[in-house]
Amino acid sequence: MKVGELMSSPIRTVSSDKSVRHASELMAKLEIGSLVVQDHGSIVGIVTSRDVRQTHPNRIVADAMTRNPVSVPADNFVWDALGTMERLRIERLLVTDKDRVCGLITRDTIRIQLSELQDPLTGLFRPAYVQSIGSELLRRREWFHLLFIDLNNFGEINKRYGHPVGDDMIKGFADLLLSIGTADDYLCRYAGDEFVIVTLRSEASLQQLLDVLREPLVIEDIPVSTAVGVVSGSREPGFFSLSFRDLVSKASLLSTSLKHKGLLFS
Repeated sequence: MKVGELMSSPIRTVSSDKSVRHASELMAKLEIGSLVVQDHGSIVGIVTSRDVRQTHPNRIVADAMTRNPVSVPADNFVWDALGTMERLRIERLLVTDKDRVCGLITRDTIRIQLSELQDPLTGLFRPAYVQSIGSELLRRREWFHLLFIDLNNFGEINKRYGHPVGDDMIKGFADLLLSIGTADDYLCRYAGDEFVIVTLRSEASLQQLLDVLREPLVIEDIPVSTAVGVVSGSREPGFFSLSFRDLVSKASLLSTSLKHKGLLFS
């Protein structure tokens, strides 16, 4: 999912010399929460409904606005845009297309949309998330590594301890993945006790990740091990001729064949 699919457009503007009262009234009339501040054809800031509430109405917009607003290209992934906003602690980004501002996107808009893609048990995204990312990376011909992770003997654990404990194990493993993940990793709960990671890590960093996943875990006082099939773009012949579905299938089959045997690269 791209930023351009969720942005609001066209943008609404106000000049920096207008009064805060004027900006407030304009936002109320248009039923929007922010205005882009534009002077002589150049964007100089952004002013929000919160800004105008915190500033005397007789002041001018220049006194209330945030200068040098952050922008994001329309073809960026929405989850990357969300990460930018959370890192910078801002609520909205300008959206650009070939250096032209074409829209605005808010953190709430992205969060609402992405909540539909989240697995309720783990908080991780569902398969459509990595499907979108992997397919786009293939389209751009950018190498990545795909990890298909399967918990060993999970069916037996469910039978012995019950499904609530099994759910606790799934959640515990998801929490582990989140704790060791980086900005280069895209995680999802694929199905049941299976997880998929699309990662842009270097070979050395990938090995560090695999070393962690190789180590036996204890979740809810129960030992857990994993089988991980890895398809690596730098090692897989004809990588860009394969679909993302093909790569997942290949990594999944590797994981199945390696149950109880450790890890293998393709």
